[in-house]
Amino acid sequence: MKIKYLGTGAAERVPAIFCNCKICKNAREVGGREIRTQTQFIIDDRLLIDFPGDSYLHLLKCKIDFSKFNNLLLTHWHSDHLYAEDIAYRMSNYANNVDNLLNVYGNETVKDFYNRAFELEERTDEKRIMYHTIKPYQKFKIDEYTVFPLPAQHGKFQEDCFIYAINDGKNTFLDTHDTGYPTLEMFDYLEKNNLVFSLVSIDCTGQVDESVAPHMNWKEALKFIEELKKRNLITLETKFVINHFSHNGGLTYEEMSKISEKHGIITSYDGLEIFV
Repeated sequence: MKIKYLGTGAAERVPAIFCNCKICKNAREVGGREIRTQTQFIIDDRLLIDFPGDSYLHLLKCKIDFSKFNNLLLTHWHSDHLYAEDIAYRMSNYANNVDNLLNVYGNETVKDFYNRAFELEERTDEKRIMYHTIKPYQKFKIDEYTVFPLPAQHGKFQEDCFIYAINDGKNTFLDTHDTGYPTLEMFDYLEKNNLVFSLVSIDCTGQVDESVAPHMNWKEALKFIEELKKRNLITLETKFVINHFSHNGGLTYEEMSKISEKHGIITSYDGLEIFV
C-alpha cells in the first residue's frame, strides 16, 4: 500500500491566506516543506480521499490526472475537504474525452453539500459521477479495499464527519484527520473488527497548543498511539505520521519534525509518500 500526501494543511493553509503570524512569515520566506496546502490523499494511485479547493493546485504540482480516478472517498463537508463545485466540472461539456464513472462516497450530511453544487449547475450527470451514501460503523467495499467509516469528533458532532480505516487485504491504513480525540466506542469497534494497522495518520492540528475539541494536538497524538498499543491494534512495524497542521499550532515544519523524530513519528509534508 502506498499513501501519497498531496496536501497536509488545515483550512487556511500555511501560510494562511490573510495571515502575518511568525509561522506564516517563515513559510513565505523559507518555502519548501514549510508550505502546506489543504489535506488530500491518494492510496495506491487509485483511491482518492477528499477533494478540497486546493485539488487543482495538487493537479498542477503533482501532475495528477483526476479524470482517471474511479473512486473518491469524502471525510466531511468542510470546504477544505469537499469543494463540490469543482467535482461538478466532471460533467459532460465541462470535461471532454472522459468515459469512466467517478463513484463518490460520503455520509448524509456530505451529500447535502455535494448536491448543492449540482443544483447550482441545474443538472446532474450520473454517467460521469454517482454519489453513494455510507453510514457510520457499516463497512463497505471499494474495489479490493474494505472501508470502515467511523464518526469523527468534529463538525456538528452528530456523525456528520467521518474518519476511516482502509484495508487492502494485506495492510490497513487509519486516517484520523479533522477529529478530536476518538471515543471509546470507536476504539472498541476497531478492536472488535481485529484491525491491526500498518500505517496510522494522526491529526495534529493543535501541535503544542492546548486541546481544541474538533482537533487533536501532539500530546493527544501520543496518547492515541498508546491506546492503540494497549488494544493490540498496532505492531512494532507500524508507521506513524502526524498531519493536518494549522499555522495556529505554533510550530514550523522543522520544529515539529525535530520533536516527532524523537518518538519515531514522521511529520508530514506536501508530497510525502509512505509505503507499507
